[in-house]
Amino acid sequence: MLFKRWKMIQPIEYSLTTRVTNTLVDYWNIVLILLVIYYCTVTIFSRGLHRIPGPFLRALSPIPRLLSVYKGFSYEDDSALHQRYGPIVRLGPNLLSVNSADELHTIYGVSTLFYKSRFYSLAEGYDETGLIPDPFVMTDKAMHSRLRRGAANAYSLNSMVQLEAYVDPVTERLIHKIQKEYATGKRIIDLSQLVQQYAMDAICALTYGKDLNHIEKGDYLGFFKTSLIINRYMGIFGQIPWVHRFLLGNSFIAPFIVGPESNEKIFQLAKEEIAADGLISEGRDESLDRPSTFLQRLLLNQRRSPTSINEREIMAHCFNNIAAGSDTTAISIRSILFNTLKHPRVHQLLRKEIREAFPTSELESKSVSFRRVSKLPYLGAVIMEGIRLHPSVGLMFARVVPEPGATICGQFLKPGVEVGINPWLLQRNSEVFPNPDEFYPDRWLPENTSKERLILMNKCWIPFGHGAHTCSGRWISWMIIHKLVATLVLLFDMDLVDGGKDYTFRNFWLTPQRGLYISLTSAPP
Repeated sequence: MLFKRWKMIQPIEYSLTTRVTNTLVDYWNIVLILLVIYYCTVTIFSRGLHRIPGPFLRALSPIPRLLSVYKGFSYEDDSALHQRYGPIVRLGPNLLSVNSADELHTIYGVSTLFYKSRFYSLAEGYDETGLIPDPFVMTDKAMHSRLRRGAANAYSLNSMVQLEAYVDPVTERLIHKIQKEYATGKRIIDLSQLVQQYAMDAICALTYGKDLNHIEKGDYLGFFKTSLIINRYMGIFGQIPWVHRFLLGNSFIAPFIVGPESNEKIFQLAKEEIAADGLISEGRDESLDRPSTFLQRLLLNQRRSPTSINEREIMAHCFNNIAAGSDTTAISIRSILFNTLKHPRVHQLLRKEIREAFPTSELESKSVSFRRVSKLPYLGAVIMEGIRLHPSVGLMFARVVPEPGATICGQFLKPGVEVGINPWLLQRNSEVFPNPDEFYPDRWLPENTSKERLILMNKCWIPFGHGAHTCSGRWISWMIIHKLVATLVLLFDMDLVDGGKDYTFRNFWLTPQRGLYISLTSAPP
């Protein structure tokens, strides 16, 4: 009897357990749905950004933005979004893109209170003392200003006259290599690699007085490979900077990503040169015939005013010249050469201007003078246009809205919102540059464009940034670009191989190209 009674009770107990389980499942399903609704509501309406136009999924999650950057074509996606939604677009839950000349001063002006976003924390470096004082990542405005002042004279346009003396031997070495290995019989050369090697050696030479001869040895230190890794890393993980502490921000993990000695040779060169120069204690006689290097100028600044700049800051400036300057300079040169050779009319006019200004019979060396080439109007226009079409930076210069908020493109933004202008987009803004996708250097010539339009175009030409955070090394890059482009056009007859079909690039943080194959011969005397 007891056994039969137990068998009768068992289904009832089982049924009760099932009902309780199902009830709990339904309860948690409801909780989960409510949590999703809560997250979506809070995220979409966060800081009042629901008023900013943009794709619905971009407002919900950073993943669509992350995937766009990961693919390497975010400039195309961002451009299409601005075409559809207007001058201000929501790219992420707390990220806004602006494409308007009117907001440049608001976001980047000298007196602005906007500050750099966490994106830049991915470029922070540390030594045994702590955070390396790098102007690129510095968010403290007072410290940033002090760092720039301590090196201002070394970065000035006037300093280029002396620093040029260290670039000329590197230029001659490059030209000798091209003439020896490629210029006989119209052979094919991959200028995308050679330009990178040249930019590295030229900047290293003017910084330290010596270079690492990448022109002959190639990437024997692995620096260019590391640079590509870091470029991709910054672009992708800069969209979710909180993960940095688990990757390159982790001293244990970082060597597995970029290698244990990726930048050690450059740092070691800086240390050796500082120690060997002896300027900190002994000073330097400025009357010496040998021009001062960039490093020597900083050391001289320190001797004159010990509180203006210290050794760690000197090393940071020197390393940044090479780490950042070589990539951005090479990108600009590639774009200028590619677009010039792609347009025969432009190539013909540029070649005529340069060869009339520098008859080869007058050249004492295989390098032209920056002072003279900087006065050539069409060369200047070609350089401006080449960099306009392809700036070295392909993401926005991200800033954070300060207290008490700001109005951008007619929309009030609360403090903490991340916002920025992408040079790639602003420099193709049709309201500023008519026919923006066309390579047309003549637009920069006063005889073809009104004074008001030229002022606006120059304002919106921001490959080196804008305002207080404009790149300190822009004149170094400017000099090297002028000298190499003019020298190559002067000494060689060049053509793109197969119309430049192998020329490609991807956009992460920087926009390095590859496949710039050129056939060339030495120009007739």
